[in-house]
Amino acid sequence: MSLPRDPREAALIADNLVSLARALHDWPVDAWQQMATKAADGSKPTGLFERLAHGTAQAALDPRQRAFAEASAEAVAAVLRVLWPEAATGSELTPSQANRLAPTA
Repeated sequence: MSLPRDPREAALIADNLVSLARALHDWPVDAWQQMATKAADGSKPTGLFERLAHGTAQAALDPRQRAFAEASAEAVAAVLRVLWPEAATGSELTPSQANRLAPTA
């Protein structure tokens, strides 16, 4: 990942990382298993959150890696907000939006 070029991009990435951390905390293992299967099958995610979730799916299946990934996502989002304090917040996914993106059986 490269550093964002402007505050808007920094806020977008930070918000999506916070949403990823929330998904890592809230989504059940079977949702991550389905996401890992999609990633292994070559399914192409469209948005940033989907790309982050696809890339994280395999790690989310291991409880220790999942906790580390959650903490890392939150930490990187915090760093981006420190580097770009003028970045507007509030564009992150709501819990209901993130739940709609979770794979279902």
